[in-house]
Amino acid sequence: MSLPGAVSAAPSPHNDWTLIAPVEPGHPAPTAQVSVLVVGGGGDPAAAARTVAALRQQRYPDRLLQIVTVAADSAFADEVGTAKGEIIVRIPAGAVPAPDLVSALTRWQQASPAAVSVAVPMIFSGRAPDPDVIVAHASAGTLGQLFPGSTVDPGLARLLDTTHQLRTADHLVFLAAAGTGYAFQRDRYQAGSDQFQGADVEVAYRLAQAGAVFVPEPAATLWTAAAADPVAAGRADAELTDLVPFPRERRRRPGRVWQVPLVTAVVPVDQPYQVVRSCVDRLLGGNERDLHVVLVGDWAAAGTDSGGTDSGGTDSGRADLRLLAAEYRSEPRVRMVSSAPVTAFPTPYLLRVPSRLGVGPRTVGSLVAAMEKWRCGLLRVLPAGAGAPTHAVELWSTAARSRAVHGGTADGALVEAVAASHGQRWETGSEYDVVDLTTTGSGAAGGQATAGPPAGRRAGQTVTVGGARSLGRATVFVARKYARGVRRRLVSR
Repeated sequence: MSLPGAVSAAPSPHNDWTLIAPVEPGHPAPTAQVSVLVVGGGGDPAAAARTVAALRQQRYPDRLLQIVTVAADSAFADEVGTAKGEIIVRIPAGAVPAPDLVSALTRWQQASPAAVSVAVPMIFSGRAPDPDVIVAHASAGTLGQLFPGSTVDPGLARLLDTTHQLRTADHLVFLAAAGTGYAFQRDRYQAGSDQFQGADVEVAYRLAQAGAVFVPEPAATLWTAAAADPVAAGRADAELTDLVPFPRERRRRPGRVWQVPLVTAVVPVDQPYQVVRSCVDRLLGGNERDLHVVLVGDWAAAGTDSGGTDSGGTDSGRADLRLLAAEYRSEPRVRMVSSAPVTAFPTPYLLRVPSRLGVGPRTVGSLVAAMEKWRCGLLRVLPAGAGAPTHAVELWSTAARSRAVHGGTADGALVEAVAASHGQRWETGSEYDVVDLTTTGSGAAGGQATAGPPAGRRAGQTVTVGGARSLGRATVFVARKYARGVRRRLVSR
């Protein structure tokens, strides 16, 4: 959905927000309804009162501005659902926004529905001013005088400096929203169901996986007190770990299963039971444990007994489905669906694995490391002897795929759209230990692959495929790669 009068913009590659042309604050006069949600406060009503007092002095039309206080993070999603505004501004309770903050932030959503505009937080020490003092200084245009010696949040300053003001930021770009205010178009936020959702980082992470472009807005100033409760900060990190896979250091605990995994692997049930089982077991048994598997099949047919109504398919096909359902019904990392998901949201990576292919123990981790290194939106691996590009293992960036879907791209054109905005790469199966289970014999035996390349190792050769390069060219590249390998083995003998 685009806002009335919104300026159309070309899709931004990665997080390059310079292609978005925002309107000037107040010119033309704002027409978008905005809901400002003041979140948190730790049970301190005075904190929210300071923020609301400053918001009452905003240079934004009162008739278009709704201010809502939200007592806890977990209530944030409900408030978004009932808010009047097309644009949501999330502000931490206790922060003091400058009078132009709402106007400065929301001009970006009027230019692009994908924009998440981020305020620059100024950290101050000492006692926070009372609401009546804030109102007096805001009216006089001297609000900054209340916070002498305040400095830009050092964490955000480092992130801005090292990413050319977020233009070259990677998959961790959403961390720019930590501890500050930011604005987004309401229909770009899709909440989960966990009681710990709604924290600033969790909301920003979900927006990132929905394809957002994060924009720093220096004209949107927000004064916020220095953090003084390290215990509370540690508690917040613990609550986020189950819902946000990044930074990955939080999840270095063996044997754990997380609600939002790093990778969602999608496997269609279109091969015999032994082959599909081998494919799934290789995924579950790999070194990358932060992974869930989605099995796509006609599970209604699996429940048909001899006296029931035939729902189609061969007897052997229904038997395979019943066996697979029995095999994985108690596995917490496997779920069974009737149709493949369009994206893996909110999981950051979608891995599509043809059921005839098997991965090695380190394959998934290596693919993720390669994608993060090359910052591509799609990484494709063809095994030896693959007859067509459709037989590839595909690792998709959820953020890139979601941006294409939100842009109206049809399913059949997603490859081209993602390649245009984020790029794609082709890799060879031998470099990533991907094999055809129907030709190696390991499908029937259910065996595991060899150790494969070290996690994070880049393949020896790759080909980057953008909108101008054909899939046929990539296929020829892979075929030649394997031919050279065969020749080397024959010579060595």
